[in-house]
Amino acid sequence: MSSADSYVPSWLPVEGPKRFVEAYGLGLLFSANVFGAGSVYILANTGANWGFLLLWALPVALVVDLAMHEMSGRLATIDEPVVSYIRGAIGAGPTKVMALFIAFIMQFWAISNYAVAGAALAYLTPLDNVYIGAILAGGIGIALVELRVYDRVEAAIAAIILTVFAIYIVLTLGLDLPIGRVMSGFVPYLQSDIGFLTSLIALFGTTVYYPNFIIQSSIQPSKNWTEMGPYRRDNFVGIAFIVLLSAAVIVVSALTMDPGTPTLTSPGVPLQAIFGSWALPVFVLAVLLATFSSATGTLFGAGFLVPQAWDRTTVFGDRGFRRTVEILIVMAVGFAVLLMEFTDITPVRLGIVMPAVNGLIGLPIFALALFFANRKFFDHPRWLNAVFAVVTVLMFVFTFLTARSLYSQIVTWL
Repeated sequence: MSSADSYVPSWLPVEGPKRFVEAYGLGLLFSANVFGAGSVYILANTGANWGFLLLWALPVALVVDLAMHEMSGRLATIDEPVVSYIRGAIGAGPTKVMALFIAFIMQFWAISNYAVAGAALAYLTPLDNVYIGAILAGGIGIALVELRVYDRVEAAIAAIILTVFAIYIVLTLGLDLPIGRVMSGFVPYLQSDIGFLTSLIALFGTTVYYPNFIIQSSIQPSKNWTEMGPYRRDNFVGIAFIVLLSAAVIVVSALTMDPGTPTLTSPGVPLQAIFGSWALPVFVLAVLLATFSSATGTLFGAGFLVPQAWDRTTVFGDRGFRRTVEILIVMAVGFAVLLMEFTDITPVRLGIVMPAVNGLIGLPIFALALFFANRKFFDHPRWLNAVFAVVTVLMFVFTFLTARSLYSQIVTWL
């Protein structure tokens, strides 16, 4: 039976949600990619150690991310993927090497997410085996990729991230919020403490997310948007959504957690004392959903990256896209199991470290490519070129600071 012949009861309220996902589903996909294992625990760690002091970094990250998405969105309007620009600028051979290297680095995100997903499944189910849990999470990720049709995948991931958001909003509203102290956290504040600076850089690293720029610059055949208006609205809703969700995690953690590197369940343990026994499994469920959607959605960037490096026209869900993502999922699950078996690193520590590694390597490459691609294809006014230049320089400053903070964090753990 064709979709045109399908009968949908008139009382089902499907048209409103369908229009919402069509308009803002891409932004929600970007939010789901951002909010994975690393974000949950980096944000929890930030709230536990620094209270509300770093809330101001979230709207700043929103502005920076909007500028980056403005550059990738403009490329989408003319259907010029950023990888195609890179291939034309540096040649086919170097682009292929770069694409394979970045795809390999990109699956580090999936390693951390599937490790945490495995731990969450082991906690929530009678499975009681992190390795099998990670394998099952990878299998679910492959099933999601095999949906093939972008609209279906977009709707599924939108439902997941909205569920996570609802969980955290319920937890936040259930607390006795000190509104004055929370609002004071949006006043910019700095100190020289290395832990404070590490947390600050981590917040930017979990928000400014380069796989999303690859996806957006390649998505025009799926979205059919040729003007910037829909991209801007979609970007703003998606990024504002992740800022609100991130703020909720920081606030909950600031009010309930003791300082220290979190474990799988530690952000939820104080919630159990406040709300009852249901709070802890609900928190772990939110972690599971976030890690699962982020692990798979992030690799969508690689699904475009690798075929485009070989100069193949790639559409979401085609054979080259699916095989690339599925191979990386299998690799990520394999590495996750090996790392947990043969090293002392925990799934949560993987979740905290892997986003920093990705930001250190991939972000400056694609920030620079987006900047020069916009210079080539568009005649922007000087003020806009200046804005893009400042944001691009900030990405390199962020990379330098990430390297320092990552080194300090690993040395502390060792």
